[in-house]
Amino acid sequence: MTSLAQIRPLIIGKYIPPPFGGVEAHIDSLARALLPEVKCTLLAAESPVKNKANLPTFPFEVKTVPCYGKFASVFLSPGVMNVAREELQSQRSNLLHIHAPNPWGDFLALRTPKNIPVVMSWHSDIVKQKKLMLAYQMVQKQVLKRVDKIIVFTPMHYPISKQLHQIDVESKIQAVPMGIDFSSLEPSLADPSILQTINRFALGRPVLLTVGRHVYYKGYSHLISALAKSHSDAVLIMIGKGALTESLQNQTKALKLEKRVLFLGEVSHPQLVAALHRCDVFCLPSIEPSEAFGIASAEAMACSKPTIVCQLQNGVNYLNQDGITSLTTQAKNENQLANAIDTLIEDDGLRQKMGRAANAWVRQEFSLEAMKHGTLKVYQSLLSNP
Repeated sequence: MTSLAQIRPLIIGKYIPPPFGGVEAHIDSLARALLPEVKCTLLAAESPVKNKANLPTFPFEVKTVPCYGKFASVFLSPGVMNVAREELQSQRSNLLHIHAPNPWGDFLALRTPKNIPVVMSWHSDIVKQKKLMLAYQMVQKQVLKRVDKIIVFTPMHYPISKQLHQIDVESKIQAVPMGIDFSSLEPSLADPSILQTINRFALGRPVLLTVGRHVYYKGYSHLISALAKSHSDAVLIMIGKGALTESLQNQTKALKLEKRVLFLGEVSHPQLVAALHRCDVFCLPSIEPSEAFGIASAEAMACSKPTIVCQLQNGVNYLNQDGITSLTTQAKNENQLANAIDTLIEDDGLRQKMGRAANAWVRQEFSLEAMKHGTLKVYQSLLSNP
């Protein structure tokens, strides 16, 4: 059996946080969880934030390459290829861990010598770029043939994926839970400054919270419309920003919801923790299977909050258990979404019952220790059998 000290993974990301998108947050949690036994190297494009003065520091090695923009959600960072090749040829790293979807990771997998194991974490299918997929699927098939193991985060990830079924990869599938750092969500770590902002806006009304980038598949326009249709007087707190922020703000004004929707933009982690504990209900209104898990909803559940999600028939619905921890609606169905909001806001007992169940479920199933143990098991199996 390969010792842990002999495992030197090179993890390929899209970009170095911030912002902490779902994939980026997972990679950060994984690399931290593997310490001190296994020391990873993270390679990705430089952070897209303009102000480089307050970038976070990481306890693992980070290598960055210049980014020349984006095309079809792909960061244009070709320097990843040369740096990765040097890392692997020098044997500073002896295993490649890519996170799909990310074309740079795919290209690296195809160029990596057969004696170096390649692990792929499958976050989701490529959904939006349908026309590009017609050309790219041949590359994707070759990558699926090349990789040695494919990590999925829930039992629903593999069965529902269309792209994982292009060829027979069942023998390569390994379920390893997405780990949540519960210690980082303790109330003692919350920044109370944001509570004043939320409380001044809410004025005693129930608080509905959502967290995420303002992109098409998050379904935020439907959430805002549902709020307008709901019978409760709940307010919506939106954390995050993105390409659709201005459009969502204009929609809020058009629906005369300025006193019920508060855009907080990006916040610090302590402020996020405060908001998660302050809210009454968390909503993840994503409408496409691009949302394959929902880390933000898992964090809210760890704070004993019930959730509202859409039926995507994937990991989102494995995590958010309908009728137990969560209420589930049809994607884009604003009437159902409004009814779900009203049901949880108006029923204190149901809200508390689901919140307790959510806390117990997520801590039982999605711990950092379970993620660490499962990932190390995959690494050791490949390095012990080159």
